[in-house]
Amino acid sequence: MVKALRGIGIERPSYIQAAAYQVLTSGARHIVLADHAGSGKTLAYLLPLVQALREEEQSLCDSLTMRNAPRVIILAPTTELCAQVLMVARGLAKGAPFRSIALTGGFKWRTQKEALDEGVDVVVATPGRLGEHIKAGNLRLDQCRAVVLDEVDVLLGDTFAFAQQVAPLRAAAPEATRFVLVTATLAENVYLQLQQDFPGITPAFGPGLHRTAPGVLEQLVDCSGGDVINEDTGFERKSAALLRVLREQDCTRTIVFCNKIETCRKVENLLNRNGEDPNEEGLLVLPYHAAIEEVARSKALKEFLAPPMDGAKMVLVCTDRASRGIDSAHVEHVVLFDFPRDPSEYVRRAGRVSRGAGASGVVSILVLGRQVSLARQLLERNQKGLPIHKVPSG
Repeated sequence: MVKALRGIGIERPSYIQAAAYQVLTSGARHIVLADHAGSGKTLAYLLPLVQALREEEQSLCDSLTMRNAPRVIILAPTTELCAQVLMVARGLAKGAPFRSIALTGGFKWRTQKEALDEGVDVVVATPGRLGEHIKAGNLRLDQCRAVVLDEVDVLLGDTFAFAQQVAPLRAAAPEATRFVLVTATLAENVYLQLQQDFPGITPAFGPGLHRTAPGVLEQLVDCSGGDVINEDTGFERKSAALLRVLREQDCTRTIVFCNKIETCRKVENLLNRNGEDPNEEGLLVLPYHAAIEEVARSKALKEFLAPPMDGAKMVLVCTDRASRGIDSAHVEHVVLFDFPRDPSEYVRRAGRVSRGAGASGVVSILVLGRQVSLARQLLERNQKGLPIHKVPSG
């Protein structure tokens, strides 16, 4: 395991990784892990769970990989997050051999079925595709040791859907199966629901919960002006501000967040038109939202997240889909073209920069009218080292 960690560049665990390891190896039944974006939560739960699989095999002196019966199931809300988790899992597998696969839409059903038939230890899946494989008889849960719900607050966004997704898993899995719930934000009402659904759940909270990461410079950009604000004038003012902050920051990787797909489209057109100006250095504008087909969306994200080459500048224009756990190690600048609908989403968006120890980045917040005072209150709490909103008491 030490060799595997060094192979993926980990010399010393983060706070949440150390805390999770202690809790997950202590025998606690159900666990909730919560810390800020970029704190290393994926590895925090994967390492001890994989270690437990290896120790079980070593005690029996035999492989426990079985056809159609994974021992760990990890649920994530998006295809892209599943791919990211799978990449971390396969990095660990270099030092502690185990089989893993992602089950998501947009990829061949037959290939997934064949892999399950051959036997896998760890399945990373979106809820919908996992349910389809269970219903088809390609996957059973009688050997499942642990179920991880990554980005559990997103899955809980629709309480009814969450119950529909989790209830069949709990019914089909052995009574002893442990649930590990992972999130970057944890509102009090969500934590209360988790306590009801998983009595006796053990918390492991990091010090960065509901805080932006160290190294993030936040700048408020008031686009109100002196005239009457309507949808058209508001967009025009924010458009001018967006072009200005992009020039000022001059970063190779920038994410622009919008609240709606319609706004994403308008911002994409704006940036593409600006890129045609011979007096401006061109930007590669990449859309990333639900209106884009999955294959094209994944291709755009892969291109954006790749290490910068030759100073090429890319801007990812997206909805909050990109704030869901995507590891954006090379992003230097985040622009909130639209002010987020709730404080938790601000934390997630801002968490796309300054990921990892010693990292830094800039968050530009474009605001209008009443949003100005809300944004100032939020930034004041950050500057005082206070959480954006209350952290549940463990």
